[in-house]
Amino acid sequence: MKDKKYIILIVVIILMMIGMSIAESNKPKPLDWSPTFINSKTDPYGTYIAYQLLGDIFDKNNIRSTRRPIYNNLKKNVDDYFGYDESYAYNDGDGDDSSSVEDQELRDSIIVLVEAGDTLSAVDLYKKHTGTGLYEAKRYVDNLAKWLDAAKADPSAWYRDLESLNDTTSYIFINRTFSVDKLDLEYLLDFVGLGNDVFISAESFSKNLLDTLKIKVDGVKQPSDTIFSLVDSPGKKYSFGSIYSQMKLTSEKDSRFAVRALGFNAKWDTVFVEVNYGKGRFYLHTLPSAFANISQLQIDKYDFAFRSLSYLPKNSKIVWDEYQKQGAIGENSEFRVIFDSIPLRIAFYIVIIGLLLFMIFRAKRTQRAIPVINPPVNSSLEFLSTISNLYYRKKDFKDIAEKRHAYFLDFIRKNYYLSTENINDEFVTVLSSKSGLEVEKLNNLFLLYEDIATLVYISNDTFLKYNSLLEEFYKKAKNK
Repeated sequence: MKDKKYIILIVVIILMMIGMSIAESNKPKPLDWSPTFINSKTDPYGTYIAYQLLGDIFDKNNIRSTRRPIYNNLKKNVDDYFGYDESYAYNDGDGDDSSSVEDQELRDSIIVLVEAGDTLSAVDLYKKHTGTGLYEAKRYVDNLAKWLDAAKADPSAWYRDLESLNDTTSYIFINRTFSVDKLDLEYLLDFVGLGNDVFISAESFSKNLLDTLKIKVDGVKQPSDTIFSLVDSPGKKYSFGSIYSQMKLTSEKDSRFAVRALGFNAKWDTVFVEVNYGKGRFYLHTLPSAFANISQLQIDKYDFAFRSLSYLPKNSKIVWDEYQKQGAIGENSEFRVIFDSIPLRIAFYIVIIGLLLFMIFRAKRTQRAIPVINPPVNSSLEFLSTISNLYYRKKDFKDIAEKRHAYFLDFIRKNYYLSTENINDEFVTVLSSKSGLEVEKLNNLFLLYEDIATLVYISNDTFLKYNSLLEEFYKKAKNK
């Protein structure tokens, strides 16, 4: 009777939870106003619409999103282009890289002399360390001086001497904050220097990126009805009432990069710039909310984002970054998918609660527990092992041999029913036929023991020889 009541109670609780789950699933989902800029979210500040409409200005077959770091996406292409040889690029501790270190030190010393204007000393230094002639040394120093002049004019100018790419790629980042570490930045710079483009729309940028491009960021006060415009369409005005960004971009005085302003606010503060780097361009855009769903649904605002993207080559491949917003695929908890979905989350809780209820109601035992009685442990083998170790450590091999031989004779009596009082040729012949061990080896075994019995002390080698013959006998006897 009690069991029926428990079953009814469990069924009622489970039905109530299922009803709550259905009601919760059918309830309208509240809007998420957080600025995630995730391309799969249809909330106000997701970028689902912008990502789906990319196919209107670029080839749909050339568009892909990625949830891998910059380094993982660019490493193969950049390394293959430059032909990096990792075995040469660094020393792993097994080889000698002293020559490369000396070459670098020589180059650095010559650069110091060239920058100081002392080219004659630079030529003499190169001749002394390399053993080359005057003409070759002068040509090296002249080329190095030209390289330094070009680097001062534009640090990325050397990319222009490289072979042009057949297909270019545009890397798009739409984030609240854009961050990049040293390694990712190196690959991103090489990627752009080769002729590709990077479009970054964010409200804050990595300091190392800004320092490299010589771009300065200043905070500005922008009211909610601030008007924005683009250089290529000055007649159109855009107002982002729910804007977050309060930044303007300016080029530093010592910048050697060509910088072009592409977008302004009402006070003519620059909010969108193009920075030439090598053969490619960086686009820094401070209005990521222009790409948000809430802006894309308003007829007077939606085209601001796509006019900004129109500076990218139309035939370019497009890589849309989601790694900085969502992380790598499979990251975080194994239950992430379950907890991201309300119905799955409720079902998970129902299963857990159901298991707990089952454990509670089945905790009462229907039969007294039967104690476990362990069988007696046979410790004779352990005892024999201990005794044998003691004998072996004492090095009393004769005593061990005598005990083993006594056991050997006892084994013959019990298993072959032979008397062991007289060990003669007839006994050996009969034992050989019964055990399977050759007569010669049995004779050696008994003769060796007679020698052992007459000696006061026997060596380890003699004992091992006797023991091997004995073990061979047991092996033959057991396998027969």
